[in-house]
Amino acid sequence: MGDIEMETDPDPIKASYDVYIKPRISADKQIYVLQFPNRDSMQHYSAAHQSQPFKMRIKPNAGMVEMDVPMDALRNYDREKGIKWGEAVKKSNMSKNGGSHGMPGGFGIGGAQPSGRGRGRGQNADEELNQQRILEDYENAVRREQVLVKQTLGGQCISNEETTPQYMIGTFRKNQLHLTPVDNIVQMRPQFHHIDAHTEQERFGRVRDPAMAARVQEARAIHMTVKTNVDGEEETTDTMAERISAAQAEAWKTQRYVDEDDGEAWEAYGKHLFVGANAGLEDNEDLLATMPQLKSTLDDTEYLDTISAPRDAAKRSRSKKVRKNRDKRGKGKENAAEGAESDTSSTLSGPPSDSGSDEKDVS
Repeated sequence: MGDIEMETDPDPIKASYDVYIKPRISADKQIYVLQFPNRDSMQHYSAAHQSQPFKMRIKPNAGMVEMDVPMDALRNYDREKGIKWGEAVKKSNMSKNGGSHGMPGGFGIGGAQPSGRGRGRGQNADEELNQQRILEDYENAVRREQVLVKQTLGGQCISNEETTPQYMIGTFRKNQLHLTPVDNIVQMRPQFHHIDAHTEQERFGRVRDPAMAARVQEARAIHMTVKTNVDGEEETTDTMAERISAAQAEAWKTQRYVDEDDGEAWEAYGKHLFVGANAGLEDNEDLLATMPQLKSTLDDTEYLDTISAPRDAAKRSRSKKVRKNRDKRGKGKENAAEGAESDTSSTLSGPPSDSGSDEKDVS
């Protein structure tokens, strides 16, 4: 008899890990996951790729994040536009007292207003002459940041709702997997603040009729009303003007950006992303003896309801009615079948005939 060939598992287990979960990174810190959809995943914004961000700022309540990354203003760069946009950003920052543009800056609503005087021919000639002087000493102008040498990336945090999944960061150490909850996720895309600043300066510099100045000065927000009433909750009203006003009123909080390959970044990685790191615990035996174990308080039905999509109350009501009507029809058919069987049995079990009695006597 030949050797019996054993069946192999088509999907064998390659590795097994003990899982540890942190409630959060710490009491005074948050984890922001920054995604860059327009950037190659192999080209990080880091010192190794000569693109370490200059500055990073956050508006926590409005959920807005911005960061400035360097641009190479010496190669493949339109120098004249770089000078024009750089001057526009500098003047806009002076008039806004360091404010921003776009949604974080309130789209220019309530910012510095233009004067009634416009830009004359003499001023245009002076600007052209200044631009020519900068072009002649362009490399020094880049070092003095008289040219646009940075790009602003920005985005808004994904709203945290009951149906929003909880993302976690996983870190490995030997046969351990440590999970830490993510507080916010932001998709960072290029922001065209330099275009907004140039358009703003052009609008402010136009020659206007003094009688028209007061009417042109005020920027207005589009009034959009959003009403929500979900699953019997109270109806709430929100306007775009309120959102813009709240975003503009909140001040930026400047953050210090640490490069991913810096020793300080690795120190924070080991300190905050592993369970028991503050107590110096690394071995499984020490962690299991010290840390509480995770236990579920849900049964199978509650677990399925928790991880499943929310079921609409109206659909549940309709499905109950359909099942009820189906049950009624089924019971009706059963009763009808029982009635037919009783009639047949009563016919067969009638009084015995004479032939039947004769046969009984003969036997």
